[in-house]
Amino acid sequence: MDDVRPARRAESIPAALWAIALLALAPFPVSAGLYSYGPADLARPALTVLLGWSATVLAFLGGVRWGLETREPSPRANRQLFSAMCAVAACVVLLARGRAPDTWIMAGFIGAFLIQWLFDHHTPDTPRRYPLLSTAMTSAACISLALALEKAMHA
Repeated sequence: MDDVRPARRAESIPAALWAIALLALAPFPVSAGLYSYGPADLARPALTVLLGWSATVLAFLGGVRWGLETREPSPRANRQLFSAMCAVAACVVLLARGRAPDTWIMAGFIGAFLIQWLFDHHTPDTPRRYPLLSTAMTSAACISLALALEKAMHA
């Protein structure tokens, strides 16, 4: 039996989807900005928000990928496994806080986001809008985490 997969479709990104994505991105620069440049009493809570939101979004991106794969007639187990591992990685990195320096935690999230981004961009049979949305989420996360990492390394 042939492996029949839906063809990639040319799809624009609806304005409502961009609005939702931008709202979902907002905690990254806001928390990184408060951690890096805000009042000292807000630094620790801002870092907690940044790291917690990083774990949430990383797990979310894995879930999106899982959903894209499960729509296939014959879901590929390796892609589903990697998708689930994004959530596991997010939890492991977040739970390492307090056991490892915050700089390592931030670097761990940057690495995890970049790995999932590379995986996303080598995943066939996805809607054409997905890589652009994945890039927006990953960019917001990595730039914000890098800003906070810079501050943490010089604190």
